[in-house]
Amino acid sequence: MQVVHINRLGINSIEFDMESMEIPLSAGEEQSFEIVLINYSSPTHVHISVSDTLKHNVTILEDNPYVTHEDYVPVVVRIPFDGKKIYQGDIFVTVSHGARKSSFSMVLGQSLTGTDTRYIQVDDALSAPNEVYVKKKKSAGTWKEQLPDISLEVLKCNYEYVISKATVFLSGILLLVLFIFTVSSVFSYGISPAQGFYLAVVLSIIFTSFCVYLLIKLPIFK
Repeated sequence: MQVVHINRLGINSIEFDMESMEIPLSAGEEQSFEIVLINYSSPTHVHISVSDTLKHNVTILEDNPYVTHEDYVPVVVRIPFDGKKIYQGDIFVTVSHGARKSSFSMVLGQSLTGTDTRYIQVDDALSAPNEVYVKKKKSAGTWKEQLPDISLEVLKCNYEYVISKATVFLSGILLLVLFIFTVSSVFSYGISPAQGFYLAVVLSIIFTSFCVYLLIKLPIFK
């Protein structure tokens, strides 16, 4: 709380109990306090304002009271979440419509000096080697031992690929030979062209279905 004495030392005199105020605030925090105005002479208007550096951080809820003897002016101070750690400025008190103006300083935020200094404690376990790193380092020296397993796996995949390709190729040739042999055998028995056409269609369907089945079942096409 700040106390302002008006007209105590003479006409339009202004005195402050504290020439400077420090209010500790964290980011996103808000507080309120009162400025007590005590008038020792005839009633007068008192105007309270803030400097530009504090205009977004200090709100005067009654900035122009008419003080007969004693009045209380509520003030709200705040620091935004994304604001700076410290805000500094002045609060001005003006009497008799600008005849006299005086101010006191204000600091909002966390102090950077004194006992507010914080230390970060480091666990001694952080100085020990990382187990994952040690395991990787040990396993790096055994790549030659793992090489035969990798080679066998690659050979196995290549072998399956070649077998599948060869199976498709040989099956196609075999089916084509059987198809030609069947058609030539049928026509050798003197079947009419119309009957031969239908028989060729049936054989083509059987041939195509078998090829599709073969392609689906082979591992390479899965």
